[in-house]
Amino acid sequence: MNSPSPAATPRTAALAATFAVAAWSGFFVMSVELLSGRILAPHFGNSIYVWGGVITVFMLGLSFGYLAGGQFSVRAPSLRRLAALQLVAAATLAPVLWLGTPALDFLFDHVEDPRWGSIAACTLLFFVPTFVSGMVSPYAVRLLVDEARTSGRLSGLLFFFSTFGSAAGTLVTSFWLVLLLEIDQILLLLIGGSVLVSGTAWALGRSVRDAGAALAVLAVAFVSFDAHAAEERILNRQKSLYRDVLVTESGAVRCLTFSVRHRTTNRQSCLEVARPDLLVLDYTKLMMAALYAQPAPKRILVVGLGGGILPRTLAKLLPTASIDVVEIDQAVADAATQWFLFVPSDRVKVAVQDGRVFVKRALRGDARYDLVFLDAYDHEYIPEHMLTREFLQEVRGVLAPGGTVVANTFSSSRLYDAESATYAAVFGPFQQLRTGNRVIVAGAVPAQEVLRANAQRWTAAFRPLDVDADWLFRHWEAQPKWDRSARVLTDQYSPSNLLNR
Repeated sequence: MNSPSPAATPRTAALAATFAVAAWSGFFVMSVELLSGRILAPHFGNSIYVWGGVITVFMLGLSFGYLAGGQFSVRAPSLRRLAALQLVAAATLAPVLWLGTPALDFLFDHVEDPRWGSIAACTLLFFVPTFVSGMVSPYAVRLLVDEARTSGRLSGLLFFFSTFGSAAGTLVTSFWLVLLLEIDQILLLLIGGSVLVSGTAWALGRSVRDAGAALAVLAVAFVSFDAHAAEERILNRQKSLYRDVLVTESGAVRCLTFSVRHRTTNRQSCLEVARPDLLVLDYTKLMMAALYAQPAPKRILVVGLGGGILPRTLAKLLPTASIDVVEIDQAVADAATQWFLFVPSDRVKVAVQDGRVFVKRALRGDARYDLVFLDAYDHEYIPEHMLTREFLQEVRGVLAPGGTVVANTFSSSRLYDAESATYAAVFGPFQQLRTGNRVIVAGAVPAQEVLRANAQRWTAAFRPLDVDADWLFRHWEAQPKWDRSARVLTDQYSPSNLLNR
């Protein structure tokens, strides 16, 4: 039996270290790319435009990195230099931890278009670490290829490890890490992993005298900061698959918000703790006008739970009605029950799933509703796939004969006309109420005299809610004005995040 030569073991170890660095580099890049979308979302949204900018910047960074890595590998390639590349990539990611939020705030204030804002932000924060990471693969190929006979096999093996690492980074980050850790903690984990993998490779390259550089990068793991100074007290913060879910309290008012920035102007639901029946936000008061159109609904659908204020109020006002609530985010449902007095029951049921999926399945079944409330929002606006003609046609399909749809939207933006055109295309003439928000009332809407007669029925019950019929009718528009030439939003055409700027 032949024993390995003295040179075989170091060569094998060097090969293993090269593959390990390449695999980790793939893991590193894909994890950072996924996290970059989460980091940019509070400032520029989570639309396809933002992701288009993110993907463009990362692809360009990798492309130029491949070119530079090939050129860099020409002179005196070594394992320690390969390790140094990944260490530099990790080091250039570190500034995101303390400079990321100020940079995003600056770009948010100076670049209104989310397309260019996301590209500028992603370039500023992530281009350099992506560029340096791109240098790793071609440099590693140069280390592996000593002779033409084995070059193809070793190159293929290297790209296998690199791509496998990318897949692992995508899966591990999106399936587990974002649910278990803060974004900054994941970034620190990626930096620490780079130090571990690259430090091992550096030692195998017999050049440990510069290990102080690795220790300097590792020191970043002890950085701690809070970049988000809050006017309100944060009672609870939970990360989900979709967003940050914050519960804040200022004075006597407790609010749910999905935005780290400008929480007071991006409140999804609010509760006055001492008077929980009171409707704090105007849009919830406007939506009570639905009971003027449908004074005795037997079955209600609410798409979008938020803090559960709307379904909780409806359940109290309509003790015999059956209410189905759809909420895509389990973290939001948890916040509603823990902080906003919302209690699901046999009569008030909550389905945790996408609202459009729920409606589509209800359409195929026998579920029909007298009243449908559309109140699904992310941190920026209504999700794009729930603004289209096709979705509203599905909503119309789940209405019982004579049923009514009530939708919470915005009252001003370029999206106003497109939304109006879309509702008109599906429901025909509609009516609306406007303050800061716009509440669209479509489907079966009685004449004004019937609405006023129904309002009398609810006068006493609405008083504890701080809802006044005269106030509602002052904001009621029976014949809304909008640009009739506006384009209808469809599944093929729905640039809502751009139109809403």
